[in-house]
Amino acid sequence: MGKASKDKRDIYYRKAKEEGWRARSAFKLLQIDEEFDIFQGVKRVVDLCAAPGSWSQVNLSDDQMPEVGGIDVMKLANLMLNSRKCKE
Repeated sequence: MGKASKDKRDIYYRKAKEEGWRARSAFKLLQIDEEFDIFQGVKRVVDLCAAPGSWSQVNLSDDQMPEVGGIDVMKLANLMLNSRKCKE
């Protein structure tokens, strides 16, 4: 079926942890933005169902994105990146 391994998580999970992203979904958002430039001219982003916060984290990493908000029923840990902090 698959290779027998102790760690069944895929390469993107491990890469996300190594690079400091909260989840592997950060790579998907980066890929979509690279291909379609979806944040061109965007001033504010609201991340609905934000947990664990990787999409908010990606948007905060862009210095051109002045306002980023993340909302979820689960409490999110604060995101701090480049001296920017998400409000609770």
